[in-house]
Amino acid sequence: MFDSELEALYEKIPTFKCIPGCMDCCGPVPFSKVEWERVKDKRKARSLKCPYAVDGKCEIYEVRPFVCRLFGAVDTPTMTCPYGRGPENKLTEAEARELTFRYLNILARG
Repeated sequence: MFDSELEALYEKIPTFKCIPGCMDCCGPVPFSKVEWERVKDKRKARSLKCPYAVDGKCEIYEVRPFVCRLFGAVDTPTMTCPYGRGPENKLTEAEARELTFRYLNILARG
Protein backbone atom coordinates (compact mmCIF):
# COMPACT_ATOMS: atom_id res chain seq x y z
CA MET A 1 0.00 0.00 0.00
CA PHE A 2 2.70 2.48 0.97
CA ASP A 3 4.77 1.62 -2.10
CA SER A 4 1.96 2.64 -4.45
CA GLU A 5 1.33 5.84 -2.49
CA LEU A 6 5.02 6.72 -2.56
CA GLU A 7 5.25 5.98 -6.28
CA ALA A 8 2.24 8.22 -6.98
CA LEU A 9 3.89 10.97 -4.96
CA TYR A 10 7.26 10.48 -6.67
CA GLU A 11 5.57 10.84 -10.08
CA LYS A 12 4.62 14.41 -9.17
CA ILE A 13 8.30 15.38 -8.94
CA PRO A 14 9.67 16.47 -12.32
CA THR A 15 12.68 14.52 -13.54
CA PHE A 16 15.77 15.68 -15.40
CA LYS A 17 19.14 14.41 -16.54
CA CYS A 18 22.15 15.02 -14.34
CA ILE A 19 25.62 15.53 -15.73
CA PRO A 20 26.78 11.98 -16.52
CA GLY A 21 28.97 10.70 -13.72
CA CYS A 22 28.30 13.63 -11.37
CA MET A 23 27.73 12.59 -7.78
CA ASP A 24 28.33 15.97 -6.11
CA CYS A 25 24.91 16.10 -4.44
CA CYS A 26 25.12 12.52 -3.15
CA GLY A 27 25.90 13.05 0.50
CA PRO A 28 24.57 11.28 3.56
CA VAL A 29 20.89 10.79 2.84
CA PRO A 30 18.13 10.25 5.37
CA PHE A 31 15.95 7.27 4.54
CA SER A 32 12.52 6.79 6.01
CA LYS A 33 11.80 3.31 7.36
CA VAL A 34 9.43 2.68 4.44
CA GLU A 35 12.07 3.75 1.89
CA TRP A 36 14.83 1.80 3.63
CA GLU A 37 12.74 -1.37 3.36
CA ARG A 38 12.68 -0.93 -0.43
CA VAL A 39 16.50 -1.12 -0.61
CA LYS A 40 17.68 -4.71 -0.98
CA ASP A 41 21.44 -4.15 -0.43
CA LYS A 42 21.67 -2.43 2.96
CA ARG A 43 24.84 -0.34 3.38
CA LYS A 44 26.07 2.05 6.02
CA ALA A 45 27.64 5.36 5.11
CA ARG A 46 31.35 5.38 5.90
CA SER A 47 32.02 8.92 4.70
CA LEU A 48 30.15 12.06 3.70
CA LYS A 49 29.19 10.42 0.40
CA CYS A 50 26.16 8.21 -0.14
CA PRO A 51 27.17 4.52 -0.05
CA TYR A 52 25.03 3.93 -3.15
CA ALA A 53 26.87 6.54 -5.27
CA VAL A 54 29.38 4.29 -7.01
CA ASP A 55 31.37 4.79 -10.21
CA GLY A 56 29.37 7.82 -11.29
CA LYS A 57 25.90 6.37 -10.83
CA CYS A 58 23.26 5.75 -8.20
CA GLU A 59 22.99 2.03 -7.53
CA ILE A 60 19.49 2.40 -6.05
CA TYR A 61 18.17 4.99 -8.49
CA GLU A 62 14.78 3.30 -8.97
CA VAL A 63 14.12 3.23 -5.20
CA ARG A 64 16.06 6.34 -4.17
CA PRO A 65 14.56 8.35 -1.29
CA PHE A 66 12.22 11.30 -1.56
CA VAL A 67 14.90 13.91 -0.82
CA CYS A 68 17.08 12.60 -3.66
CA ARG A 69 14.16 12.94 -6.04
CA LEU A 70 13.48 16.51 -4.92
CA PHE A 71 17.06 17.74 -5.23
CA GLY A 72 17.43 19.82 -8.38
CA ALA A 73 13.68 19.75 -9.05
CA VAL A 74 12.72 22.59 -6.68
CA ASP A 75 13.17 26.26 -7.43
CA THR A 76 14.91 27.16 -4.19
CA PRO A 77 18.62 27.77 -3.50
CA THR A 78 18.99 24.89 -1.04
CA MET A 79 17.63 22.35 -3.56
CA THR A 80 19.32 23.68 -6.71
CA CYS A 81 21.94 21.74 -8.63
CA PRO A 82 25.27 23.60 -8.36
CA TYR A 83 25.74 23.06 -12.12
CA GLY A 84 22.37 24.49 -13.11
CA ARG A 85 20.74 21.18 -14.06
CA GLY A 86 17.08 20.67 -13.42
CA PRO A 87 13.75 20.21 -15.15
CA GLU A 88 12.37 22.89 -17.44
CA ASN A 89 9.49 23.46 -15.02
CA LYS A 90 10.76 23.19 -11.46
CA LEU A 91 8.48 22.82 -8.48
CA THR A 92 7.83 26.00 -6.54
CA GLU A 93 8.69 26.07 -2.84
CA ALA A 94 4.96 25.84 -2.07
CA GLU A 95 4.57 22.77 -4.31
CA ALA A 96 7.59 21.13 -2.69
CA ARG A 97 6.19 21.86 0.78
CA GLU A 98 2.86 20.29 -0.22
CA LEU A 99 4.59 17.16 -1.55
CA THR A 100 6.72 16.99 1.61
CA PHE A 101 3.60 17.28 3.76
CA ARG A 102 1.98 14.42 1.82
CA TYR A 103 5.20 12.38 2.10
CA LEU A 104 5.31 12.85 5.87
CA ASN A 105 1.65 11.83 6.14
CA ILE A 106 2.40 8.59 4.28
CA LEU A 107 5.31 7.91 6.62
CA ALA A 108 3.26 8.67 9.72
CA ARG A 109 0.83 5.89 8.77
CA GLY A 110 3.67 3.47 7.98
